[in-house]
Amino acid sequence: MIKVGLIGAGFMGRMHFSQYARMADRARVVRLCDLLEDRRRGDWSGVGGNLGDGSGPRLDPGHARPVADWREVVADPEVDMVDLCVPTDLHAGMAVAALEAGKHVLCEKPMALTVAECDRMLEAAGRCRGLLMIAQCIRFWPEYVFLREAFRDGRYGAPRALQFRRQASVPTYSHGQWLQNPARSGGAILDLHVHDVDYAIGLLGRPRSLVARACARPNGSFDRVHALWDCPSVPVVQLEGFWDMPEGFGFSCGFTAVFERAALTWDLASGKPLTVLQDGRPPEAPALLATDGYYNEIAYFLDCVAAGRAPAVSTPRESRDAVAVALAEKEAAATGRAVDGASILLPSPRA
Repeated sequence: MIKVGLIGAGFMGRMHFSQYARMADRARVVRLCDLLEDRRRGDWSGVGGNLGDGSGPRLDPGHARPVADWREVVADPEVDMVDLCVPTDLHAGMAVAALEAGKHVLCEKPMALTVAECDRMLEAAGRCRGLLMIAQCIRFWPEYVFLREAFRDGRYGAPRALQFRRQASVPTYSHGQWLQNPARSGGAILDLHVHDVDYAIGLLGRPRSLVARACARPNGSFDRVHALWDCPSVPVVQLEGFWDMPEGFGFSCGFTAVFERAALTWDLASGKPLTVLQDGRPPEAPALLATDGYYNEIAYFLDCVAAGRAPAVSTPRESRDAVAVALAEKEAAATGRAVDGASILLPSPRA
């Protein structure tokens, strides 16, 4: 039984908590930490998110003892693993402290606000016994898993074009509006768009170069970005991410992938399943994993912890690179010039 200290009980914290409840034979949340008393006692009635739910449930936290100070969780000898669901500006400091205390660490994306902070986390993971993984749930989401498998086994021929999209209304649900503060979240380009940047890196590697256009608010938050990557294996790679739409827009994400002999398309907001389109054949909705990306990523990391095996599906180095590439897109948008891939990723300690 892996005993988990969950730090941060906002929207993502309650999503993680609910996954552990489904894995009671493998893991148990023994500490539930948040600055707000109602949240650390399992009352998520005032906690909403970007997936169409304006509030969460009231739950009995069971074995999860409420804790106000995250340092108590990190220092607790009963805790084997720390799950960080806190604002991004807190990731590096908490993750390093937990690793140095001998804990395994699952940290929400993005890895950190800067490449230097990511490297600090990598360095700590390299010298400490605990495992580190960033919770890049899209790598584990059924539709994206299917696309990755189709891309790698060549079942539809060579890829010709990939387009990834992540679109949302202005996020008004975070405590203290930290998501709208670029000093805490990095804006949409790091908090939202980094999902697709990370997935594309896992699929294609780093781009040879990239160009981007973006819209920024007066406070410097880049809340819309459209990027084109130059990748050797795919002629067209396009990524877009934004959270600058009015309230009624809601949230959606998806992709279009064109291969020599088929096209794959999926859009969350449409309610339609992932569809494979081929000339001369009716549209096909392939069978997918029954569990979602939140469950799958946590289950995978628990497998890694139980086996003492470093994560391979979502590596800390790739999560670090996703931050570097997202920031390179920001630079390209700010300067109006292409960014060369060789200049994006600086040497980093091994994780």
